[in-house]
Amino acid sequence: MTQDRLLERLRRLEQQIRAFKELHANELQIILDELSDIAGEVTSTQEPTVQQPDSASDPAAASPKRAKWLAEEERKQRPMSRRELLRGRDEES
Repeated sequence: MTQDRLLERLRRLEQQIRAFKELHANELQIILDELSDIAGEVTSTQEPTVQQPDSASDPAAASPKRAKWLAEEERKQRPMSRRELLRGRDEES
């Protein structure tokens, strides 16, 4: 193979790689734009459904008794250890 032929093949290969790079860069940008649009739609549909307890609509939502009760209910839902099962749960903590 002659040196001119090798140089021609190298130039052609370089041209193909540049075209491949540009093609995929454009495709990747399209994909990233589509993903950001989907993420925007998901967050916009999620926000109205998630409502935090508002103290104006429910005066007891921020009360310390309610917070204590919620903590107790959550503690009851946790699995018991063997020690807690045999000795009973420590009600003070």
